[in-house]
Amino acid sequence: MLKLKLSRQLSKITRNYRFVKDTEGMSPARVYKLIGRNENFYLKISDSRYDMTTYNVEREKDIMLWLKEKLPVPEVLHFEKYESANFLLMREVDGVMGSEDYEQHRDPKRMVKIYSEGIKFFQSVSTLDCPYNNNVDNRLNELDYLLQNKLADVNSENWEDNTPFRDPNELHTFLKTQKPNEELVFSHGDFGDSNIFIREDKISGFIDLGRSGKADKWYDIAFCVRSIQHDIGNDKEYLNLFFSLLEIHPDWDKINYYILLDELF
Repeated sequence: MLKLKLSRQLSKITRNYRFVKDTEGMSPARVYKLIGRNENFYLKISDSRYDMTTYNVEREKDIMLWLKEKLPVPEVLHFEKYESANFLLMREVDGVMGSEDYEQHRDPKRMVKIYSEGIKFFQSVSTLDCPYNNNVDNRLNELDYLLQNKLADVNSENWEDNTPFRDPNELHTFLKTQKPNEELVFSHGDFGDSNIFIREDKISGFIDLGRSGKADKWYDIAFCVRSIQHDIGNDKEYLNLFFSLLEIHPDWDKINYYILLDELF
């Protein structure tokens, strides 16, 4: 039986829905799929320990409202603070998750094209009145908070196999001393095939937007490179196609830095 304490208001809104706990994501937020007769919702919950971080679903709510007319993102239905936690209720986005779509089609070039289109979507959004700055300094400040409160992922077993560090302190020092110069654009912040939805060969939605905001143009690109290498294969043909579609030459120093930056989160 599901043990989830909801406010009276949220209980009323969701009373006719069946709750199914999501076990796929790596975020510390709790996520539930709410299955209804005619439509599905998602409920995302973050506890107060994460209020000062990008895991806070209030931040995700703010960025989704800001993106409402700019990109296909989930519709915010309800937000509230209740008993030391934040609750975000969203409508399910249209389409098939990118990872499932790739399993169906097994077409690497098609997936690489979708990644490049997603990057272009995000980088086309003006940052003029963007409510959040996700630059390296802010990310490192967040990392300091996570480390000080024992909330960071310091288990090197969870890191990439080719990460040249196994000691969290050494990695932390590297990140602080090797900060790259940044060219800020609008960024998803956790770009990958599980956060893209596809319908009829086109991107139909983006989810998990808690880290979205202004960030270096190579931030999302680095995550795409990692996804291509993991899921499609470490074949230069596909990476070359990706960079060709973006009309850029790879900056491997920045790509490797941003992949390393993600290890402790």
